[in-house]
Amino acid sequence: MPAPVPLGTEDRTARLTLRRPDHWRREEHPQADLRLTGDDVVLTVRSRPSERTIAEEHTGLLERLPGSVEGLRLVGCDAWTAAGAPARLVEYVRPDDERDVAGAHLLFVTGRHRVDVTVERPLARLLATDDLVFAVLDGVRATEPAPARPQRELEPLPEAPPEPLLDGPRISAAALGTLQGLVGRRWNPTVLRTEAGRELVEAGLVGRLGTLPEPTQALLVPWQDGTEPVTLEQQLPDGRRTRLQAWSDTVVDGADDVVVASLPPERTVALLAGRLGIGPTWTFSFRTGSLRADLLARRAGGGPDVPDLPPAVADGDPRLARFWAAPWTVSHLRRPGRPEPVTIVHAAGHGFARVGRTVAGETAFRTDSPANVYRSVVRAVLTA
Repeated sequence: MPAPVPLGTEDRTARLTLRRPDHWRREEHPQADLRLTGDDVVLTVRSRPSERTIAEEHTGLLERLPGSVEGLRLVGCDAWTAAGAPARLVEYVRPDDERDVAGAHLLFVTGRHRVDVTVERPLARLLATDDLVFAVLDGVRATEPAPARPQRELEPLPEAPPEPLLDGPRISAAALGTLQGLVGRRWNPTVLRTEAGRELVEAGLVGRLGTLPEPTQALLVPWQDGTEPVTLEQQLPDGRRTRLQAWSDTVVDGADDVVVASLPPERTVALLAGRLGIGPTWTFSFRTGSLRADLLARRAGGGPDVPDLPPAVADGDPRLARFWAAPWTVSHLRRPGRPEPVTIVHAAGHGFARVGRTVAGETAFRTDSPANVYRSVVRAVLTA
């Protein structure tokens, strides 16, 4: 990836070399071989003796990381080929006191040592710093080169954690409409006598004398300017359909009966990541880049009968055939001001694919990494 600033300075430890921007500062740290800071980025290098394989070290890392910080989510995992030694790149997001932190953890082994390169920056700066961070990581080289041995099978990866629960009052769609109707208006006492009004009172969203508690006032604030929400619509493998809408700090989950809650944008990102099932998955490209539009539309539309892939496609692309046969969750992520949604397919046990444009009756259909899907969520929520 191109770096937004030149990588002019070379830094070296006993185990690696890397190039980084000149203005990044080198700091002393008692528990690190190297520590660099700049552009809201903190890079740390640590090494220790180890004769374990990359698969063993990586499996241990994935087992430890989620328990290191409560609420940490693994969002990506890739076999890394640029370091000159067997390597893995693990991406994660962890809660912090004031803001969530996005991390990239490059791990490689030389046969005698294990080296950990961690890069952390605020989640809100993830997209803005991506090119720079990956330019630096692409330049990491082991000073003890150890060619990777061919592996017939990559190590198994953990399942994504359960999605976070949205905590808030559950009300009907009619009551939600009544609640949204309060924006910019004085409370009409006659509403208390309607079924929707009584429901709002029973849910604690409106006082028995028509007063609006502070939490309800906070819920109404994002609706005052009439902005469109970020919307995630999903069709689950069992045919059920769900919808989640997010306006700034207000989230509405459901279509008929809904849960209404105040949620900071970074918690909304975590909620959507959970709904999408984002977690570490090995990602390998299909040989096929597109499919007949009518065939893909039938498969993505759900229903009890899964249409078959054409035999020539199934025989020539076994990975796509396995993906096609697995249970699908089809998600449409809609951003304000964007007429077309981002359409993502999650095949159970096989990762993600993205549905692209249709040209001359063929629709683009390509594998996507969970980390890239996560970036789509960040782009929708934190840059809306």
